[in-house]
Amino acid sequence: MTATSGRPIDRSKDTAILLAARKLLIQEGVGAVTMEAVAAEAGVSKATLYSRYSNRNELIEAVLRAQSDFFIESLNPDIRNPDQLVEALVSFSVRLLEFLCSDDHICLMNTLHGHQGMPDDLRHRMYELGPQATCDQFQQWLGNAGAAGLLYCPDPDASGELLFGMLVGMDMLRRMFQQPPKHAGLQIESHVRNVIRLFMLMHQQPGG
Repeated sequence: MTATSGRPIDRSKDTAILLAARKLLIQEGVGAVTMEAVAAEAGVSKATLYSRYSNRNELIEAVLRAQSDFFIESLNPDIRNPDQLVEALVSFSVRLLEFLCSDDHICLMNTLHGHQGMPDDLRHRMYELGPQATCDQFQQWLGNAGAAGLLYCPDPDASGELLFGMLVGMDMLRRMFQQPPKHAGLQIESHVRNVIRLFMLMHQQPGG
């Protein structure tokens, strides 16, 4: 984000800009995310936009970081007991699953698959700052919880990917084929709690 002097930055415009860029990215694809289109959608001037982001790739990266941060912020680093660990896992998992089974996510996948002209470096960067960043930070958090003795987790990378698979199951494929998900709405939390219960049983301390 570009530094500015003079009047303080209006943070409400930051939110409007990110929401506008996210909407264009999800609904219309990367090609629609131009600085002009985002400024118009956000209701800000191009000067305001450029004072924060120097180009569209920088703006797209900010959108992806914000999405990843939304998931990760539910993972309290100061977990002191297994009950707190379970609630943090549930909160993270509900947020993640609600997004993965949402129309927004399906739309984003469709635009990514349909955009054959997207530069490879941008596609890689979107993956790196989106799903990979979320997974990496979750696995690190899981490893820290294991090191604190809150669960048995000798391989946080494998355990993290295992949890993601348990959460999603077939529902993302159902959505991709335009079939109704098995877990939706109020059913998501009950599904998540069942998954976390099984996950914790699989990660009991030896002899526990």
